[in-house]
Amino acid sequence: MRKEMEKKLLSLLGLASKSGNIVVGQKSLRSYISGSQHKKLVVFSSNFGESMTHIVKKCETRNIPYLELGVEKEELGKYVGKKTASAVGIIDETFVDGILKSVNGFVSGGK
Repeated sequence: MRKEMEKKLLSLLGLASKSGNIVVGQKSLRSYISGSQHKKLVVFSSNFGESMTHIVKKCETRNIPYLELGVEKEELGKYVGKKTASAVGIIDETFVDGILKSVNGFVSGGK
């Protein structure tokens, strides 16, 4: 079941990326997490580096939902049009809602 859910999620991330509704990179993610957008979601690769642990902590502190996929940053990057992506923030709240419904039970932090 988890692999099926991840495949669907990666497809949704690809669509969000093509429509310009994601943020990638530490600086962009810090701004995203601190921003005023109501609904947020951060998706991490399975091998995100130690430098991204502060992003996880910020998500926990700010009660922002996040999840860790079972794919490496190279594969996550492929789906969002980058060479690698350790983490991705979803900008569009419709995508956030759709993804949260798809992954119910696998999300950490947030509501």
